[in-house]
This record gives sequence, C-alpha cells and structure tokens, in this order.
Amino acid sequence: MPRYRMALITAMSLLAMGGCNIAEKTTGTSTLTPARNLVGTWKTTFPVVFTYQTDFCSSQKEAVAAADWNVTFTITQVSGDESKVNVQMTYTSANYRRVASNCGTGSTGYVPLVSPQFLAATISSSAITINDTRNGQSFSGSFTTDLMEGTWVHWECIIYCMGEYTGTNQLKLVRQK
Repeated sequence: MPRYRMALITAMSLLAMGGCNIAEKTTGTSTLTPARNLVGTWKTTFPVVFTYQTDFCSSQKEAVAAADWNVTFTITQVSGDESKVNVQMTYTSANYRRVASNCGTGSTGYVPLVSPQFLAATISSSAITINDTRNGQSFSGSFTTDLMEGTWVHWECIIYCMGEYTGTNQLKLVRQK
C-alpha cells in the first residue's frame, strides 16, 4: 500500500473519530444560564411613577391616576432550576394623583394591587421575565451584578379591567448589600 494512501486512511480515521466526539458534544441540550446570581433583596433608590389604568368609565383601557411607588423585590432561587427564581414584590405608594379621564371627578374604578405579590420569574443570561398570565402581571427587564431595570405591566379583568404600568425600563432596582 503506497505511503500517501496509508497517511490518507489514517487522517480520515482520526477525523472520523474526532467528528464523533464533536457530534456528541454538540447534540446535548444547553440552556443559557444567568450571568449573575440574582438571589437577594433589590430596592428602588427613588420612587417610580406607576400609572393606574381601568376601563371602568369607558369601553377602553385608559389612564385614570398615578402614584409614586417604592418597590422591593426579594428574590429566592427555585431548587433544581437555575433559570427560575421566586420574586416577592412589595411596594409602598405615595403622591396619588388623578389624571384627566372619562371618569371625571367620580370613582376611577382602580383597586390597589395587594402588597406583597408572589411571582415566578425566568432568568436567562442578563434578562429577567415575569409573565403571570393568571393575574395579568408582567415584568420584562435586564440586570447586571447590582442593577436591574425593566417595565412593569398589570392588566386583569374581573367585573371590569384594571391595573398599572410603568414607563419602559423605568422600574430600576439596586441590589442591597
């Protein structure tokens, strides 16, 4: 057998064996894991404007009031799944003010959100998402080691619909040491 042919067979054998190892390594499932550990307490450093909305006074969703909220997220890890965390969201509100709406000077129909709220979140790399469709609550945000920001939206319907929301990425929280 000529020398070049032996070298070719040897090279092809090595490539085939190496290819199997590569194929085995790439066929496993991989998930994007969080870049940082979120477990702990996160708080706003300044009040965030939450706009209250209802369809109580008209057939459409409309802003009826606003208040400034101080928010705390207490985050705990879900056992056995590094991409899931539990979030206990507590808040206090101040500076309630009405905004022009179809409600006029009557009731706005907004019923305050109970504090605390117990939520489940999914984290991936540097993103955090709460999507509680049962209660119409969502939070979509991002985080670094000590900073988190995102957008809160709550819209649920019982007899009529109501909820609250923040501006895009206006809910900013800082990890507490």
